[in-house]
Amino acid sequence: MNSENSQQMGEMELAHLCEKLHAALHYERIDEAEKTARKLLEIAPRSTTSWELWGDVLLAQGKAEEAADAFRKAVELEPANADAERKYARIQLDLQQAKWQRQVLESGDLAQFRGVADREPATAAARSALFPGLGQVYNGEYEKGLVMFFVGMALLIGAVRLLVTWLSPGQSLSGLGAVFGYIGLLGGIALYVFGIYDAYRGGQREQDHPLVPPPTELQDREE
Repeated sequence: MNSENSQQMGEMELAHLCEKLHAALHYERIDEAEKTARKLLEIAPRSTTSWELWGDVLLAQGKAEEAADAFRKAVELEPANADAERKYARIQLDLQQAKWQRQVLESGDLAQFRGVADREPATAAARSALFPGLGQVYNGEYEKGLVMFFVGMALLIGAVRLLVTWLSPGQSLSGLGAVFGYIGLLGGIALYVFGIYDAYRGGQREQDHPLVPPPTELQDREE
């Protein structure tokens, strides 16, 4: 058997192992995938594909830091490997995010977790349209939302009393009661409109300032 035939057989074996590994990962047969990946690394330790697939296996096992090392090795062997570079960058970002979240939890400054979920400005505005303060609570502005809610309740009571008086000719309000009624009606309308606008703007601010700080900010915190 000449060297060319041996090389072709080697390439066929590598292709077969790669297909087998992809199938094992697809069907979540992690143990089988690990054995295949180890064999692939043994046969082709200088192959960027071997290290990239080994990183995929480690990531499936929840070993993020080891997977990052494998993807880094794949990029070092072939800088033009866009897939490995993308995976390496993504996992580095995830690791930095996890580290930052851990630091925030340890510091007790839970206010930094406002905006953990993806908040839609339109959804925040719609909640405030139901009642003032609900959109602010949705945006994570709990103190403001509670204040607006209770102020809205107080204004609603005054407005309802005034409206009942208007609809019932036999009833009347005293001078002070009428003042509170008009304050409740006009103040309630103003609070309602402001609550919708403020909730929408708050939702936009949450989108502009997501949970994960920029990479430069993360580096500054580590230093």
